[in-house]
Amino acid sequence: MILRDEAGRIIFAACRALYSCNDALEAELSACLEGLSSSIQRSELSIEVEMDSLVAVSMITCGDFDRSIYSSLVNDIRSLLSSHQSCITLVVRSQNKVSDILASYGRTNRRTMTWVGSGPPEVLEL
Repeated sequence: MILRDEAGRIIFAACRALYSCNDALEAELSACLEGLSSSIQRSELSIEVEMDSLVAVSMITCGDFDRSIYSSLVNDIRSLLSSHQSCITLVVRSQNKVSDILASYGRTNRRTMTWVGSGPPEVLEL
């Protein structure tokens, strides 16, 4: 996850190793929840969440009651979105390379890390 200001400067970047995860959808929803929560704690600005998972974005933005196995994650995300000036949008995967790099970093290094005002070298290159 990465939080940028209105000029595109990095406020913080983070990755986390998930030791128990059913599938990619759970990883996407978990990252969204953690990123949104961290962003709300670190910034008073409005927050725009960008995700490249159509299924995850649809689950979050759908007005229906969620009955999936991920309902608690979806409900927590919806609650955070409604408590702060924020929105969620779908972006194509090629526009989400930084998040992909951070996810790979956490998965391959099996580490949870946060960079304040920076990120790993691969992120800074993008």
